[in-house]
Amino acid sequence: MLNFALSKQQSLLSELWEYFIDKYFSVEVPYLENFKLGSGSLVSLRWIIIGIVIGIVVASACSIYNKRYVGDFVRKVISEECFDASSAKTLYELGYLKHPAIRGMLKSGGTLSRWIRCVEEDDFIAATEAARQAFEEEHKNHSKSPKFKEPVFERDCNTMHFYIPEDKKYAADVKFDAKGADWRSFVAVTIISVVLCMFICYILPDMIKLVDNFISVMK
Repeated sequence: MLNFALSKQQSLLSELWEYFIDKYFSVEVPYLENFKLGSGSLVSLRWIIIGIVIGIVVASACSIYNKRYVGDFVRKVISEECFDASSAKTLYELGYLKHPAIRGMLKSGGTLSRWIRCVEEDDFIAATEAARQAFEEEHKNHSKSPKFKEPVFERDCNTMHFYIPEDKKYAADVKFDAKGADWRSFVAVTIISVVLCMFICYILPDMIKLVDNFISVMK
């Protein structure tokens, strides 16, 4: 019974979605003299336009997320004046020990790694480089020296100390500036994108017809 109800609901949502797309994003095929353009081509073009709009909306949401949530952490590091190894602090000291998204980003060394440095990782990289040089020096006279085995740094977000280098402070502050990054901006971008998409779909047949007429004149 539950599966039937869910199926019925999904079917209704699907029909509403198709009705909305066909009503507000329809593209009619104009009469063309110089080339053939099937309805399938215009439908594909319509979905490309809709896809671009969806991409813009998703990008806007990601930007707001980075500036508000991730940016809060970056601004916290800056406000705590963690600009070198001696002033670096742990997530616990920064108040972000129980923030899974921030922990995940720092553990994976992804987006934040461009701005946030880790004291323990810096020490690990320095020690690894010293070990590599010693290894190469030891085997420099060998005809076939073995390959240096790179150690892997294990990130522990509970104990690592983080900081933003002084020379990156300004760039990080600008990058994660939260001004204008809120739900109102997201709603505005979404509305503008949808309206623009509807307008493009509306004038697309006329634009294609205009090109067809231009070709006829140039013949």
